[in-house]
Amino acid sequence: MGRIITSIIYLCGVFALTAQDDILDREQLSGDWSGKRSDWAAAGYEFTFNYDVEVFRNNSGGTSKGTVIDGLGYGALDIDLEKAAGWDSADFRVSTLWTHGASPTSKHVGDELTVSNIDAYDGLRLYEVWIGKTYGRNSVRFGNLLADEEFGGTEYGGVFFNAAFGQPAFWSANTLNTGPAFNVPALGFRYRRNFTDTWYAQAGVYDGDTFDSAGGDATINQHGTHFELGNGQGWTSLYEIGRNGFNNDDGAGLPGWYRVGAWHHSTSFAKHDGTNGEGNWGLYGIADKMLWREEGGQGLGTFIRLGTAQRDRSRFHWVLDTGLSYTGLLPGRDDDVAGLGFVYAKHAGDITDAVKSHEAVIEATYRIQLTPAIYLQPDIQWVNRPSGDINTSDALVFGLRAGFTF
Repeated sequence: MGRIITSIIYLCGVFALTAQDDILDREQLSGDWSGKRSDWAAAGYEFTFNYDVEVFRNNSGGTSKGTVIDGLGYGALDIDLEKAAGWDSADFRVSTLWTHGASPTSKHVGDELTVSNIDAYDGLRLYEVWIGKTYGRNSVRFGNLLADEEFGGTEYGGVFFNAAFGQPAFWSANTLNTGPAFNVPALGFRYRRNFTDTWYAQAGVYDGDTFDSAGGDATINQHGTHFELGNGQGWTSLYEIGRNGFNNDDGAGLPGWYRVGAWHHSTSFAKHDGTNGEGNWGLYGIADKMLWREEGGQGLGTFIRLGTAQRDRSRFHWVLDTGLSYTGLLPGRDDDVAGLGFVYAKHAGDITDAVKSHEAVIEATYRIQLTPAIYLQPDIQWVNRPSGDINTSDALVFGLRAGFTF
């Protein structure tokens, strides 16, 4: 693993040190394409290209010691339809996703919460395809959607690697094939009402089986082009109401974001007593709060999120995640982000397989912004009771990720 880490650091460093001066200041490494990128942006066409590569080493515990490498490429075209076609307050997105490499969870850690949030089956796939429209304080979006982009997220949890800080495990672990979220969107519709600049309510309805396979066969929809509704797997719906003080942040106060929500899946679920139950659902509450502000958007923020699901048919009865995130912690490193997070996932008490009571994670991470378009991020996670298995020791996992924006 040492040679792999050294190679990643060396490549990032060599690129940053030997690149032309203007490249070091670019928001995208590929530049402005001789002015074409700016021209297209002015006409309403925005292009995004990102690539992340990471190495993980399970140093002890888990199912085995070992090292893996995986990566993710993302490309998107966002179109402002008002600029491009004269359709007021409308936009369109189409994107692709490429994931490759070995899974640290499957090969070495054996956890349920998943130590990497870009861990996915290999493949190049059509990703998001949607149209959105705003009517005054109302907005709608329909197409191939990622529900976790709009429901149940946190302001300060995005710096962490563990997937449980992204799409919450009280939803992903207790629904069919993790639901419409990374890395498989679903056909759906979302409505949002902004009552004020900060208060809002929203609801979304989505295809209940993103894999189009109740058994979880990822090959059926491997490339994101297998659209099937009415296959007997029901619907997923989410509901949320909240107050987002970050929407009108004046740069002086300490804003917060507070919301409560619910999710529901309508298909039949196997209960722990061997019978079946119609549907599954859960509730959640989330709070984000800036605790300390420095100049230039720097400062300390915290979040806490708690969600529950029906005990008699869910893998996790309740899940709590919380953490701290500090932008600009070190002098002269204004764009770096440090994070310390904790997740506790409580297994349903009547699960009868070889589990203990819970899985828990402590994660510490530091994102080093080498240039506006390149970052390097070391990470360490302690996974307590991976999958709750009584025969699996606590895992100590080291990670390193490099990210590039083109």
